[in-house]
Amino acid sequence: MPISRRDLFRKLAAGTAAAGIVNLPLSRVVRAFPSLRMEAATPMQVLLNRDENAYGPSDKVLEVLHDAVASGNRYPRTECESLVSKIAATHAVQPEQVVLGPGLSALFRSVATIFLGPGKKLIQASPTSPTLGAFAQQVGADITNIHINKRYQHDLPAMLAVPGRPASLVYICNPNGAIGTLTPRKDIEAFLRTLPVETTVLIDETYHHFVNPNGEYASFLDQPVRDPRVIVARSFSKAYGLAGMRVGYLIGVPSVARRFEGERLHADVTIVSARAAAAALDDAEYLQLAIKRNSDDRQEFLNRVNGYMLRALDSHTNFIMLKPGRPVEEVVEHLKGQNVLIGPVNPVMPNYVRVSLGTPTEMDAFWAAWNLMPATGKMEM
Repeated sequence: MPISRRDLFRKLAAGTAAAGIVNLPLSRVVRAFPSLRMEAATPMQVLLNRDENAYGPSDKVLEVLHDAVASGNRYPRTECESLVSKIAATHAVQPEQVVLGPGLSALFRSVATIFLGPGKKLIQASPTSPTLGAFAQQVGADITNIHINKRYQHDLPAMLAVPGRPASLVYICNPNGAIGTLTPRKDIEAFLRTLPVETTVLIDETYHHFVNPNGEYASFLDQPVRDPRVIVARSFSKAYGLAGMRVGYLIGVPSVARRFEGERLHADVTIVSARAAAAALDDAEYLQLAIKRNSDDRQEFLNRVNGYMLRALDSHTNFIMLKPGRPVEEVVEHLKGQNVLIGPVNPVMPNYVRVSLGTPTEMDAFWAAWNLMPATGKMEM
């Protein structure tokens, strides 16, 4: 039903009053309160559900994307090789150690095909990023999930103590892509020293750039990868802001990297994606900006959490595991009703909701929607 001019001005007046109450610009309030929108308008969703970089790629990358789109009718020529060379130079490894793919999901599917299968075992944390486990199940592998310890870290001693034949593959996501926490580097190194030679370890560093500087963490790409049991995974989806371009890579020793040659599709990384990722690697200034901005946004969110007397896990990613003190399904559904989408509830962490960091405007919309939550429900502190 079309809105009348009188109703429009009445709603705008109400919106202006609301903006004054919460000290927000009217445009932010309209995004947060669907009732203030005109009936004919399409509600704008606030997407805080997939750990995306809400700010997008750098201006330099956007320029390259604009120009590269005109080449979308062509298959890649030298663009992928050029990107591989840039990745290798960034990490001080040889190009033959780099396995490029259309996002880590595709590469993890290849990992499952190569290293797993019927009668082979995957050991991973619980909870952790679910992608590899899903592919392991598809290929018929045995999966052993080891619950995280009381510090929300990988329980590496328990992983070592799993009975039966040695694991074919161990998956360590650090920071943990399910909850955002860290496992100390020294503990992982000690773990590697005790593993049998037939066990491969996939270390997923998707969220590497967002780690707060501390003495417990260092990337396994801080020096050239020489251990044939170790594969390190990285992505352009997070800090670089290229989730929609689907570019990821693995780094291992050359003999391990060669095992992926028969699993990859020809020209699976597009010419546009390859050029964009190469430009992102060249823009070191923007990467530092993205890292600092995420750190500032994360701290601001945690300040608000403390102000509401809520609890959250210490995060080293671009999402926060928030304990809302009420049934989590109610929280997810309420926010969805206010056009604010957050991550799905993890059954292993049933008292937490997962909130990706957005722009300041989006986070204001989140808290405005939170303030509308009914003061009902059993508190779960």
